[in-house]
Amino acid sequence: MNVEFREARQSDIPFLRQMLYEAVFWGAGDDKPPFEEGLEYPGVSNALAGWGERDGDIAVVAEIDFKQIGAAWIRYWTDDNNIRGYYDENIPVLVIGVSQDYRHQGIGGKMISWLVDYAGMQGIARISLMVSKDNYAINLYGQCGFVEYADKGNSVIMVREIDA
Repeated sequence: MNVEFREARQSDIPFLRQMLYEAVFWGAGDDKPPFEEGLEYPGVSNALAGWGERDGDIAVVAEIDFKQIGAAWIRYWTDDNNIRGYYDENIPVLVIGVSQDYRHQGIGGKMISWLVDYAGMQGIARISLMVSKDNYAINLYGQCGFVEYADKGNSVIMVREIDA
């Protein structure tokens, strides 16, 4: 399996929306809300609003034979406008989604590595995320250098330091 990684383009927004849905409703099974309804949930609806219009909007898309299979991105937020995983306006928040048929194959870790490298070149010192404690991806994030920063009950905020 030859996976290619590239910086996202504006034309990738529909796919980023699909991966946002996968990221938010990763374990919902039959309880998943319809796509458009799920993307309107509080804290989800603004995740990609105005994508590319802010400094620091960085995304990677994973592809196999030009078929999009995963995406990950970081974005800065403020105290007044943020999503799950927000800790500080100087720390962008990571969102990552992999199409269900391609999970557990190392693609998520490679996208995180791509983003960490790119972010380091942009002078970004840290990245944060939030993950449910029962999400198997919590192990991936630990393997990728994220450490638990704040316990939020059934979820944790994790932060990854980036070497300059």
